Order: sequence, then C-alpha cells, then structure tokens
Amino acid sequence: MNRIEFKFYYVYAVLIALTSAMLTSVAGINICVLLLLFATPWFWRSFSFEPEQKKQTIRFWGLIAAICVWDVVTNLMAGAAFTRALWAVQHDLRTFAFVLLLWPVFAVERVARFALWALVWGFAAVAGVNWVATVAGVVPPGKYLWPTMHHLHGQMSVGCVFLLAQLMLTRNRLSWQGVIPMAVLLGAMFLANERRAGFLLLVAGLPLWIFLNRKRFSVGHYRWWLIGGGAAMLVVAASSSIVQTRLLLVWQEVTQYMERSSLDRANDFSSVGLRLQFYASIWEIIKEHWLLGVGSLQFSEVFQKVNLAMGTTQPERFTNPHNEYLFMLATKGVLGFVLYLGIFAQACRLVLMKSSEVQRVGLIMFVYLFMVSILMNSMMVDMEEGHFAMLILLIFLAPKSLMLEQELSHRD
Repeated sequence: MNRIEFKFYYVYAVLIALTSAMLTSVAGINICVLLLLFATPWFWRSFSFEPEQKKQTIRFWGLIAAICVWDVVTNLMAGAAFTRALWAVQHDLRTFAFVLLLWPVFAVERVARFALWALVWGFAAVAGVNWVATVAGVVPPGKYLWPTMHHLHGQMSVGCVFLLAQLMLTRNRLSWQGVIPMAVLLGAMFLANERRAGFLLLVAGLPLWIFLNRKRFSVGHYRWWLIGGGAAMLVVAASSSIVQTRLLLVWQEVTQYMERSSLDRANDFSSVGLRLQFYASIWEIIKEHWLLGVGSLQFSEVFQKVNLAMGTTQPERFTNPHNEYLFMLATKGVLGFVLYLGIFAQACRLVLMKSSEVQRVGLIMFVYLFMVSILMNSMMVDMEEGHFAMLILLIFLAPKSLMLEQELSHRD
C-alpha cells in the first residue's frame, strides 16, 4: 500500500468511527475529530482552490474566522481574561473552526462521498436497530436503547430523507440504495421515536423541497410520486399513537403555560413550557445588551439571575436557551448574530456554484432544516448536532462536485 492510498484508508476508518460515535459517545466524537485533524497535513500539501469557486470559498472562510474573532472580543469586553476568552472559542465555535481546518480533506470528492454514505447508512442502522428493539418489546414505543440516540430524529434523519428523495427524483427512478434507508428512517421516526422535532421538520421542509423541484413536479408522473409518498406518510403518521400523543402534548403545554401567572411560568419545567420561559427571560438580556452581547462565558450566570428575579426555584435549569438565534444575540450582539446568519447564507451561495443538482438542493435543505431546528434547540454549541452540521458543510461545500447521480447510477 503506497502512502497516498494509506491516507485515504486512514480517513475512511476514522469517518466510520466518527459516524458510530455521532449518536453514542461525545468522547468518541472528540477523539475521532482529533484523529481527522492529524490527517490534514497530508491533504493541505496538495490542496488548491477551484478557480471559479475561490472567491466565494474565501468569503465563507472569512465569515467563520470573523465570528471566531468576535467571540473572543465579546468575552474580553465582558471582562474575561484573554487566555480564558481564547479558550472559550473551542467550546462556543469549535465546529466552525474545524470546517476551516478540515476543508482540504473533504475537498477530495471520494472522501466527501464516503463520509456522506457513512452517515446515511450509519443513521439508518441505528434507526433500524431501535425500531427492531421496539417491535421486539426490548424498549417501550417511543423510547431508545441509549439516551443519545434521540439526536437522530431531527435534522439528521429528516435531512437524509430529503437527500435520498432528491437523489431518486433526479435520476427519475427508485433505487434500493435510496428506498431502504429512507424507509427505515421514516418508519423509525414515526413508530419508534418520541422526539417531536422530526415530525415538525418534515412538515416544515416539504414545501421548500417541492418549491426547489417545482419544474419536475409540473410533470404528471412526478406529481403522482409526490402524492403517493405524501399519502403514505400521512397514513403512517395517523396510525402512530406516538405521533398523536407527542403533538397533542405541544398544544397542552403551550395552553398551560399561557394560563399561568408569571411566577408559575418561571417554574414550569415541561418541555415546551421551559422553552417558552427561556425565550421570555432571555429577551430581558437582549434588551439591555443587544449591541455587543454579554459574552458566552458569563451568559449562564446572567441568565440564571434574570430567572431568579422572575421567581424560579431551579436556576440551574437556565444555562442554555434552546434557541440559537436568541443565544447569539444575547452573547454576541447584533454583529455576532449577523455574522452567524451570514455563514449559512454564504454556504447556500457557494453551493449554488456546484454542478451537481443533488449537491445544491441537498445542502439548501440541510441548512434550512438546521435554521428551523435552532428555533427550538441549540445546534452548533451541542456536540452531536454541531459536529453533524460541521460534516454537512464540509461534505457539500468542500468538493467541486459530489457526483452522486453518476455514482448511484453505476451501483444500480
């Protein structure tokens, strides 16, 4: 085995391990990313920009570098020591920084394609195992074999479903490589999952996906594909007691929160009620510190003080607002908020220069699902979700073309 081939096999092995760790072990994620970083010198030596994409790529890199610098600045202005402010970046924005460092590794098309299929089949395997365990009675319906598995049924599984649907739509034929993982992911989501995010993201993402493929869906047989797929999902959702119970609970918890006094709201620790209290209380911070933010290092302390003043008896619950838009505004001010949104806007702008339709639509869908997800949860600052977003940005943006359409055609 020559040195060139060894570096690819090394990266493949690490990517398989990283996929396995994505839903099982935070420590495993950290170790695998570190092992990937060890490979970067091999790839940086031969890296060069695609001439037609160089300008937009540098702008994307610049926005990531800018928000990392601004994160340090906001913590310095909040009174933190320089070394502590610098160290905070590795917690707040490390996944963004890893995008820059790992870019040349994923700029190689074969690496990016391998990583994508490792994620798709890895997620399908995890979903399938939990579904089988549910059917076999090993775990109750809606529960998981291990706690961190619940991260799967959000932007991860829904994004993969839209990607696989796009791949088959573009090729104008069904494929076992698309149908099997899609069926497993959807079946497990509806019948063996208690997380509501997946249902909501599927509903939120479908109109955009249809719009992006509006020319295709103007053709008769494509339209019947869409109607048939939508009808099948409605039947499964309607027959799932888990879906019905979890969505009904949203309405009940919102109603209960709105009917309570301010003091009772500060002590409403239901899933939805707690989030609504997060949003109400963090707004008090934003109103006072909208320009520069309070910095990430002292955010938890400030957030807890606000909720103590509102009457909460459990201030330790108030460390993360579970809304990344509000978190960025509160910790980094308007400039940090604009930089954060600018990164994803530039990602979409860059991907529109790619030749692969699946690559273009796939990244736009993943970014959209991410931006919807952060209305209800933290993503980039969470280990599992943040590293998944990091991989998606690298897989879809770093290579000139993933050439997924051709690859799937050859396999079939």
